[in-house]
Amino acid sequence: MLKYGVSPNQITLVSVLCACNHAGLVAEAQKYFRSMKELFGFERMQEHYACMIDLLGRAGRLDEAMELVNTMPFQADGSVWGALLGAARIHKNVEIGQRAAEMLLILEPEKSGTHVLLANIYASVGMWNNVAKMRRLMKDCNVKKEPGVSWIEVKDKIYTFIAGDRSHVRSEEIYAKLDELSERLSKAGYIPKVEFDLHDVERDEKEKLLYHHSEKLAVAFGLIATPAGAPIRVKKNLRVCMDCHTAFKFISKIVSREIILRDINRYHHFKDGSCSCGDYW
Repeated sequence: MLKYGVSPNQITLVSVLCACNHAGLVAEAQKYFRSMKELFGFERMQEHYACMIDLLGRAGRLDEAMELVNTMPFQADGSVWGALLGAARIHKNVEIGQRAAEMLLILEPEKSGTHVLLANIYASVGMWNNVAKMRRLMKDCNVKKEPGVSWIEVKDKIYTFIAGDRSHVRSEEIYAKLDELSERLSKAGYIPKVEFDLHDVERDEKEKLLYHHSEKLAVAFGLIATPAGAPIRVKKNLRVCMDCHTAFKFISKIVSREIILRDINRYHHFKDGSCSCGDYW
């Protein structure tokens, strides 16, 4: 734009910071964020701060992210606190997670995601009493968690799955495929991320619950219902969970298939053991 004499505006810089965020480019984002007024002549908006705080948080620089929140020239909105809460979940930071959730419950009390993310943080560090308190709070406030749903199109027909779903006509084959994948994944070095499961049960049971997530069921069905070597395309209404994301990287390599997953945040293209998002989503 600069080369052809087109002046960037505030929205242009939001796009640049978002791109840096998805690519994990902290230094580049900081350069644009800090020199915005000097280079382009406009003040930073709430959206610029939200992108920068999200980027710092994902990179594990939570103290810097919190400092930026405290020094903003205006009150932080839900996008800022949501970014902090998401980062706290990734890095299992209870203190910042509680602070962000506290503010979100004031700003956006109707959103169930706040309760679920905070419960995830508690679960990841074994604070099961706090997980139970969050469940009770959701019930008392009549806040309902949106159920995760995944779907896949095969031969012009849409097949929909929820966690633990056994309603599909080929259910036995789907679960047999998951069992087969489980063995192959273990041999390949995959370790289920049980710390993010919200059920206070034994590890074996947690692993079973993780294996039956809706996106895994959809992928397993894709493996048995599409030609060998064909890409598998799945959509999900929520953010793909960390365990499924890790498992799909392994599966793409084990079965030599590309898996394209569209969740609520972005596209994930799994191929040969890696994802296009670079584990940054």
